[in-house]
Amino acid sequence: MFSRNTLLVAVAALLVATSAFAQSSGNFSATTDNAVCTLNSSTGALAPGCTPTANGTACAVLSDPIKVSNANGLALLVTPSMVTGLFTDTKISSQFATANADAGVQVCVQVFPQGSTTPLTGVVFGGDSNGCVVYDQRFQQISSGLFTQIASCVPTAVTTATGPETCTTDADCAPITGETVFCNNPSAGTGTGTCEAFNSDCNFELILSTLSAHSYNYIVIPPATGTYNVTATWSLIGVNTTGQSSVAACTGPGTLTTTQVKQFTNSGVLPH
Repeated sequence: MFSRNTLLVAVAALLVATSAFAQSSGNFSATTDNAVCTLNSSTGALAPGCTPTANGTACAVLSDPIKVSNANGLALLVTPSMVTGLFTDTKISSQFATANADAGVQVCVQVFPQGSTTPLTGVVFGGDSNGCVVYDQRFQQISSGLFTQIASCVPTAVTTATGPETCTTDADCAPITGETVFCNNPSAGTGTGTCEAFNSDCNFELILSTLSAHSYNYIVIPPATGTYNVTATWSLIGVNTTGQSSVAACTGPGTLTTTQVKQFTNSGVLPH
């Protein structure tokens, strides 16, 4: 016959064994990016920037290797976290009445079997069909017809010691420095145009620059027992400028964590 104390010891031992079993089904992997994106508080400039500033440029890549001992009922919780910075500069003048700037940073997660360079398909859930989500994106536009209504902002003929400069195309006005010069030649005749310059003082500029930290959870369903490399890539998207505009972006610091979790019978269902 068991005493009360003996029963309590037996229950405690069972709980410890159960806890150890639950913990043994877990695994964890983490990688860090120690680069630090900084914002110049005087100019808004970001450093170090993602270069070249073009769609698809990879700003940061992190990879976590993780071993899955039993894929039945298991999932990987993948969390890419990163500080991202966006810089957009739009400027209008009597020459450019509208300016647009668009830039963004997205993160994409892929899973590779150990030793393979081909990612698995249909195992990453939480992003689009390519396993991507937008971390940060900004579209900035500025426009005005004000400068065309101000007499001092209307283009005027460029005059040199020999009189007004004549031209056929804009290239004929290129040697004139220090001004925003173009060839006003409505008839398109040879030498019938006049080099004209915009007043460089007629302009309006808007600069926005931000830094912020982002995090997002993906779910990966490993297809079988084995070792996998979980890779997160942060890259530029939406890069586009019109008029007198420029954009830039940066990333860092950041982390990529991968945690193995177990689905129990009384829990919800895994994505498929």
